Amino acid sequence: MEEKELDVNSLFNKFKENVLSYFYMLKSEFQEVNILINELKNYKPSKSDVREATITQKALNIAVVISYARNFKRSFGFNNVEEINILLKQRFTEVENELHKKMITERDREFAHSDAAANDIQIYSEGIFSHSRGTIRQLLEKGELLILQEMVTKIRTEIDKQIKFLKIYK
Repeated sequence: MEEKELDVNSLFNKFKENVLSYFYMLKSEFQEVNILINELKNYKPSKSDVREATITQKALNIAVVISYARNFKRSFGFNNVEEINILLKQRFTEVENELHKKMITERDREFAHSDAAANDIQIYSEGIFSHSRGTIRQLLEKGELLILQEMVTKIRTEIDKQIKFLKIYK
């Protein structure tokens, strides 16, 4: 795979905010993701059986998904990040790209929004209306966590490379 270079002039024209600040923010964010992954890896069971998971394990799983995926979404203050996102993922394998897509989808469908696909709402009437809600959330499996950790390592390496480049460029 051909390595992409950051077109700094183009990026500075599109990216109204300080690009170096954005990379430093990403550096901190992905350090946090790595810490969360390390913590979650230590929990048993390492399979995605949510019935056996502790509340802390479930919370760490949510934190890993959100903390990873939010860095690939547009947010207030930093726009036009698509080019940087492509750059961060350039060394991903096919398996890593699939897991990346899964992480973004889970963040959007299960955690950041109230999509019907992630919520099984049953309404019933026994004199008065009531309901039950079965939220279907799967934990990341140990193998997925190991792949994700390798992805974060690649991202962090690219971030460090770009920070070094931008410091020289300025």
